[in-house]
Amino acid sequence: MHAELVVMPPLQIHNVCLPPEQTTFRKLKHSLAEIFFPDDPLYRFKNQTWFRKFILALQFFFPVFQWGSEYNISLLRLGFIIDFLSKATLVGFMAGAAVIVSLQQLKGLLRIVHFTSKMGIVPVISSILNTIDVQWSWQTIVLGSGFLIFLLTTRHISIRKPKLFWVSAAAPLTSVVLSTLLVFLLKSKTQEIPIIGRLPKGLNPPSLNMLCFSGPHLAVAIKTGIITGILSLTEGIAVGRTFAALKNYQ
Repeated sequence: MHAELVVMPPLQIHNVCLPPEQTTFRKLKHSLAEIFFPDDPLYRFKNQTWFRKFILALQFFFPVFQWGSEYNISLLRLGFIIDFLSKATLVGFMAGAAVIVSLQQLKGLLRIVHFTSKMGIVPVISSILNTIDVQWSWQTIVLGSGFLIFLLTTRHISIRKPKLFWVSAAAPLTSVVLSTLLVFLLKSKTQEIPIIGRLPKGLNPPSLNMLCFSGPHLAVAIKTGIITGILSLTEGIAVGRTFAALKNYQ
């Protein structure tokens, strides 16, 4: 057997010239330029009209102009709170808020005039039990309980038969109309049921001149407003997530 020799091309050696040695000052200048100006800082001004260059110069020296043009309110949607709060936290908060709101509604259902202003469960229950023989009105309890059962029944009908969704939607307005007619027709026998009375005509007068942005209670008012807003937002998120879970929404 004859072995074939592979002919290799001749190797070529190229001379590489070293760059000129730079001074320490030039090295420092080059390093700082790469750190603070990795690109040409004036590249945005090239091939632009004079008006566009003026706008870019304003945005360069006053970044607020650039922030204003690029600002959006996506942050105010606060979707990150939904990811931060767990389902257990939202359900627990909603349950606690529902209990407090339900107990506060007993004031109108039982016709309690002098009711506690506290929001705790123990003070509210104590206020209810202490007024059984003094302020409770059986007419108000019967009327309120009857329409409450009516609302729950219509809601149950709409859940069982989705085609009858209008029954649950029309139930609140129907309750208001029927209760008003009953109280008006039986006003001689329903004196214990409180009524609003005659409503004045027209719009409410402007109250802008009544706003006060000074005084010792300004900080307390701001703090209360912020806390109330956060609680309302959390309650809204909890209710929304609960309805989404019932409908299997993601």
